Amino acid sequence: MDLKKGQNIIDVFDALLQSTDPALAHVRVAADAWTLTEIVGHLVDSAANNHQRFARLISGNLEQFPPYDAEIFVTVQQYDGCDFAEMAKFWRQYNWMLMHIMRAIPATALENMWQRPDGAKSLRTLVEGYFEHIEMHTGQYRERLQRVTTHILS
Repeated sequence: MDLKKGQNIIDVFDALLQSTDPALAHVRVAADAWTLTEIVGHLVDSAANNHQRFARLISGNLEQFPPYDAEIFVTVQQYDGCDFAEMAKFWRQYNWMLMHIMRAIPATALENMWQRPDGAKSLRTLVEGYFEHIEMHTGQYRERLQRVTTHILS
């Protein structure tokens, strides 16, 4: 579990958010495509869900946890109606807290298991997966930003 690499992944996405023109944040390039603000909202959901998973797994194994449906959550929470700069700030602060929690995970807790319908996952795997998820959405965000910019200019 490389927390320095994880912090770098967070910093890269945060820099991308800070460099985004807020005027582009609510442009929808297709009916089924999230806006930039909705991508950030989804990553806030990811932080919130993982916050609960991490905290619960630090203290022992986790038998059940409610499922997460990204499309429904993004829609019902109406992230596109949020101020982009505030969403970006909220994501940044939530990740500050998660990094604090991750640094405090005792080595003995890293192999605590979350029992999922598709198989067990360790706390270590969830932490590593959290950073991979941000990295994947960084690529999606860059691609969407390019499409939005092209859409605005055409």
